[in-house]
Amino acid sequence: MTHEPPARTLPPLPLFAIWCYAIIAALLTAFVLRAAPGSERAWFFAISIVLSYALLYNLPVFAAIWLSERWRGRGVADVLVILTASATQLLLAADFQIHGMFGFHVNGFVINLLTTPEGVASMGAGDGTVHVVWLGVIVAIAVNAALWFTLGRWRPAGRFRLRRIVVALVLLGAAERITYGIAYIQAWPDLMAISSTVPGYQPFTFRSLAKKMGFEMRRRIGINAPGADTTLVYPKKPLEYKAVENPPNVVMFVCESLREDMLTPEIMPRAWSFAMESQRFTRQYSGGNGTRMGMFTAFYGVPGNYWFNFLRNRRPPAMMDRFQQLGYHMRFSTSAAFSYPEFDKTILAHVPAADLHQQAKGRGWERDRYHVARMKEWLSGNKSGSPYVLFHFFESPHASYHFPPESVIRRPYLEELNYATVDLKRDIGLVRNRYINAVHHLDSQLGEMIDALRARKDMDNTIVIITGDHGEEFMENGRWGHNSQFSEQQLRVPLVVSFPGMAPAVHEYPTSHTDLVPTILPLLGVSNPAADYSTGENLFSPEARLLTFSDWDRIAISDGMTKAVFPINAGGQFGASVTAADDKPVPDESATLRRLGPQMVRLKDMMSRFTRKH
Repeated sequence: MTHEPPARTLPPLPLFAIWCYAIIAALLTAFVLRAAPGSERAWFFAISIVLSYALLYNLPVFAAIWLSERWRGRGVADVLVILTASATQLLLAADFQIHGMFGFHVNGFVINLLTTPEGVASMGAGDGTVHVVWLGVIVAIAVNAALWFTLGRWRPAGRFRLRRIVVALVLLGAAERITYGIAYIQAWPDLMAISSTVPGYQPFTFRSLAKKMGFEMRRRIGINAPGADTTLVYPKKPLEYKAVENPPNVVMFVCESLREDMLTPEIMPRAWSFAMESQRFTRQYSGGNGTRMGMFTAFYGVPGNYWFNFLRNRRPPAMMDRFQQLGYHMRFSTSAAFSYPEFDKTILAHVPAADLHQQAKGRGWERDRYHVARMKEWLSGNKSGSPYVLFHFFESPHASYHFPPESVIRRPYLEELNYATVDLKRDIGLVRNRYINAVHHLDSQLGEMIDALRARKDMDNTIVIITGDHGEEFMENGRWGHNSQFSEQQLRVPLVVSFPGMAPAVHEYPTSHTDLVPTILPLLGVSNPAADYSTGENLFSPEARLLTFSDWDRIAISDGMTKAVFPINAGGQFGASVTAADDKPVPDESATLRRLGPQMVRLKDMMSRFTRKH
């Protein structure tokens, strides 16, 4: 009698492993539903991602369970399983919250924020948010511990055939990979949208094979930013100087998250009154949708994607070089921290520590008051006779938008902004009222400084600049805050400039933070054309500009009619996105992109002007 060999089998899975798979699959389902899959192909793709990636994310958990079988009876094995499962679930849940609020996943920007000194503090999360986060950590660990010790090694009856499991997983993963590859070739936007909702999604394409097989490839556009394989050449040509008999003082106040429509007589009466006596630019754009790129473009006058090269080289801007050459007395202060973003290694790299002042105690509005008092003392005691640079970064309008009771001008407002529990669809109007009250407090501090400057009686030789590092969105385009998209609300900021000897005026043409440097340096005796050290124009030149906006891994351009966003150094994974300049859809994206051909040539020149290959 012949006996058939026993079927190859796996031990039945512990119920705890099934629980871990189910909870991650549920979270991934919530992610992909944000893309609202509508077609059959989209639903198939979404389901295949959920089932395959739930396994992928749980691999560390399954490995820990396997080790627990080998180390049975050792407490360290139990702890490893519980902590690995809890960490996996918590990280995905945190990413879900981040993606829902800001539109991006945990990425290089978020990792930089978490690993750079003062990065986490810059988020402005209050005690309520911290308490909820710790409560979530405790609950996750407690639930996983309870399940592990009660059900962890209990297995249902029956055994699973190894071959069937392996074949099912291979087919599922292959189907998802092939579907994405086809979607990439054909540029199916619904599937691209689904894949973009999944944290850590790894795209798979077969472009070369598809070309050989005769498939038509949809054109994708990507832009290369200066990388580690380039040498910084900045300025492009050595700067030449002419004598300056009486260099102007330069005062610059940059306000966190200050969007353009806040400069009104009701919300900012002191700044509005000053604007009526100065040069007001009504269509000023930051060079980025976050502090890093906004500040970088204002001081360097080049696109923000150069940031990484300048940071590697610890290269300060040409404007700072010139201030020091002319013997300016300097005071730079911030109500945040100069270490995040790393302005102490870029903009201020060569500024003596004695001239740098930061205060991290208290809420943003309290820190602003502290620094205003110190700046007033500095101004009253500055008798050197040398020209001076006075800079401060105001923090009052930073989320969570704190303010003192006397600054309330909008009610009702959200009493506490808790990142972990806020419902943006329900609460966004109350959140915006918090922001307006915080901006109103900011205005009071700007008024204090304007009064102090006037008291010195040297305004006839002082340039005063008031602007924002970037704007702030309140769900006008589906997002809150900044750093998520290049919407008008996240990019447009006020710009008020007091220039000695100029009559008040309003300028309604588009201008950019990159225009500040080409406006100031000629007043400091620089005779080179602006193109030698900047991609911007003089603020007072009304000719058409190509505006550039940057974030961590994208660059956008606007020519006044069209706004296009391109991935950086990614081969155009999702291609370019294009809208009208005011973020409204365009009827034919392909035709609009073709029309941008000359602007693309200009952009590529801007992105390579100050570097060369090794």
